[in-house]
Amino acid sequence: MLKFFDSNHSCHIILELPITSDDYDMLKSLFTKEYSSWHLEFGRVYSIKTDMLNLLYKEIYDNSKHISITTHKNKLNSYLYRRGFKTTFKSLIKQDVLDIENIELVLIGGSADSSSKIIEIVKNVRLHNLALVVVQHVQVDKNGIFDELLQNYTNYKVSYAKDGMKIQKGFIYLAPNNKHLKVKEGFFYLSDDENYNYSKPSISLSYESFSSYYKEKLLVIQECGYASDGVDKLELVKQNSSKLIIQQIEECEAKPMVSNALFLKVHDYVLSLEDIIIYINLLDKRVTKEGWIDYLLEMIYKKYDYDFKLYYRDMVNRRVDIFMAKHDIKSIKNAVGVILFNRSAFKGFFLEVSINVTELFREPKTLKRSADILKKHYKNTYNIKVWSAGCSSGEETYSIAIILDCLGLLEKSIIYATDFNSVVIEEAKNGTYSNKSYEAAQNNFNKIGLETDLDKYLIKNNNYIEIDERIKDKAMFFQHNLIEDSSFNEFDIIICKNVIIYFDKELQNRFFQLFYDSLKFGGYLVLGESETIARVFCDKFKQSEDNCNIFKKVN
Repeated sequence: MLKFFDSNHSCHIILELPITSDDYDMLKSLFTKEYSSWHLEFGRVYSIKTDMLNLLYKEIYDNSKHISITTHKNKLNSYLYRRGFKTTFKSLIKQDVLDIENIELVLIGGSADSSSKIIEIVKNVRLHNLALVVVQHVQVDKNGIFDELLQNYTNYKVSYAKDGMKIQKGFIYLAPNNKHLKVKEGFFYLSDDENYNYSKPSISLSYESFSSYYKEKLLVIQECGYASDGVDKLELVKQNSSKLIIQQIEECEAKPMVSNALFLKVHDYVLSLEDIIIYINLLDKRVTKEGWIDYLLEMIYKKYDYDFKLYYRDMVNRRVDIFMAKHDIKSIKNAVGVILFNRSAFKGFFLEVSINVTELFREPKTLKRSADILKKHYKNTYNIKVWSAGCSSGEETYSIAIILDCLGLLEKSIIYATDFNSVVIEEAKNGTYSNKSYEAAQNNFNKIGLETDLDKYLIKNNNYIEIDERIKDKAMFFQHNLIEDSSFNEFDIIICKNVIIYFDKELQNRFFQLFYDSLKFGGYLVLGESETIARVFCDKFKQSEDNCNIFKKVN
């Protein structure tokens, strides 16, 4: 989706997903206009296609146009930077970082329709380090028995607030009928003032009083309900630096309260009931950094269905630190909150965890041996099926494709390339790499000993190199999760280099079973130079005779 704005002979262009062919054509057209400068801003965009990359190169470097580029996703910013483009990075995640270290009180406002939601919250939250206050509209002629009902679902003490009562952590308090509930110096203050918004207790007056006193130490949860009591004070809640969560409107029978609250656009998050419970438990939690990492990985699995629990903790710790530094997040607790409740932040963290270091023709000794095996055993076969597993940004995939072409085997080969990271798959499809990588690729390629000029396969400009289209066309890239997904073919060769080193033994054994099931009898598994077959699979694979890291399926 492309939008643009004219201003003083300049053009501000904003690109958001999805970017269509019409958007690309419009961008080309805008670059032909008589502007003195262009500012191109990529919104929530993680990757761009080669056509757009080449267009930017042509207009900036060949046509010398003044085009500035701003990105809001670090992955795209790094991608462009490595290809020689000057960019400005502005993180969108920073705007969503919540300082949740010191929340002391959770205040829930709603009408009678919110009762079932409040019961679920009380049943499932921990309140060792928090106080919970509920302000709910009830009928005037109803006696207060909600405390007795809630007490059946929790071990925390539930009571109606009394005038002058000290507010304590680990307690649940309810606003009494026909009184306005306020706070003064950490004690409840009950008011007999006139109805406000036709209500007593008034959610609005409680929001005003509690947010003015607790400031950033207060979390307000706007629950379901009729009318709009409470909504008129939500802007004040934000001005007082209190946090605001709104119940997901799809889960409400009575929608006006949340609908009107959403209209103001002052909330921090809109969450389901399940996520509200998770959020409150996160606020209450006090653990070491190691404990936070364990909690984060467990919750990522529950919320997003990605299993990082068996990744080596040292690697995960490093990735968390990198994520926090990039987005200026000071505490691990805040980082966990942002990752769990901001999908954009989670994707950024996911990209950090799933990054693998690679390069064209990496580990040439292994590739030379792979070329020898291909010449010896596959020259006369009808077809060759290759799986590049954990392909990352595609360097391993294109390396084996070029080797196959040098040996005259590419045309009868089928190359599948997979990764569970959809963003790096798009980068891999592009097949573009930094000019800095060219010298290393040339040196590695020469060590393989193939009598071919590497430049035959590369298109070069002053900023980056691009794999020849004929080679790119032979690789089929798609998403596949080595942890969760099963075998999908029988392969002659599987290449999975420097991936399993990030996993513990249990997960490695799961991988080797997948690779064993996916290889033809007599097929070859190619690992990284620092990797070897798990002990329990030693009778199923035979190591290559020169003790390199290539293993043949024998049993």
